[in-house]
Amino acid sequence: MKKNYPVREDEFLSEESFDILCEPAIARPKKESIGKYVNLLNDTGFKHVFGREANKDIIIAFLNEIIPDRHILDIEHLRNEQIPLRINSKKSVYDLYCKTDDGSKIIVELQNDPQEHFVDRAIYYSTFPVQAQVERGDKEYTLCPIYVVSILNFILPELEEEKRVLSTFRLKEINTGRVLSNKYTFVFIELGKFNKQLHQLDQNNILECFYYCLKHIGKLQERPLELQQEIMARLFEAAQVAAMQPQELEEYITTMVTERDIRNQIAYAEERGLEKGIAQGIRQGIEQGATSSKRDIAKSLKAAGMDINSIAKHTGLEISEIEQL
Repeated sequence: MKKNYPVREDEFLSEESFDILCEPAIARPKKESIGKYVNLLNDTGFKHVFGREANKDIIIAFLNEIIPDRHILDIEHLRNEQIPLRINSKKSVYDLYCKTDDGSKIIVELQNDPQEHFVDRAIYYSTFPVQAQVERGDKEYTLCPIYVVSILNFILPELEEEKRVLSTFRLKEINTGRVLSNKYTFVFIELGKFNKQLHQLDQNNILECFYYCLKHIGKLQERPLELQQEIMARLFEAAQVAAMQPQELEEYITTMVTERDIRNQIAYAEERGLEKGIAQGIRQGIEQGATSSKRDIAKSLKAAGMDINSIAKHTGLEISEIEQL
């Protein structure tokens, strides 16, 4: 039997309270109402466009715009699940992991909703390709460059004073700004700072066009006249929902509904005037909360049909643990 409000903060993510906060439920959309183009801020939609071998030219064009010091000619998609060296350490599942023609490794992460300690997470992700380059007992430490590209549909608290959408960080000397090494690069793309309308786009700035499509392509029915560049034509072609395989389309719809449900839980809790600590607790439970709370959420997401890799990304639980739920 469901409890009436308020829910105590120490029980905000029990199975019972999770069920309460899932109301009102969001209806599953019909396939014909999805739209012509995929939402690129949806994990499945993003991987459909940028993670397919047939669309390598699109991700190469995008990466060359955000990493201009390296002209990438080709990429190889790598396994996106990385196993840590220590048995008890946490696995890492990337949205996109690739190697360029010059040996550089690039991790691309998409994060639609704010997450606490995201910069720490980016640093953690970067350690896997670094460790993988040095064999045990190897005395040579010549490393290939590592790039961690984070596409964020929000503003990082650490960078909220900066106006630029794209920020690049490397190891530098604090006083002189001299770069210690170019082998370690972090790129943060804060789409929360990009508010240009279609008529305001600089059509010669391909990166602006990519930003706009990342945020809005899922709402469009045709390719606008302002986005007639060749690479944009390829992007719109690759992003057609009609090009999805049936299983992929089903996963796309499921992921879309689940993400909307999570946002609805937070909005509904806040609208009902629940205590601030409870609403914050829901966020923490989704993003980084206690293990028992994460299991409750993972169990619900799994029951909703979300794929295990996506559940692992949203909850931080091990894939093996989710499989046993």
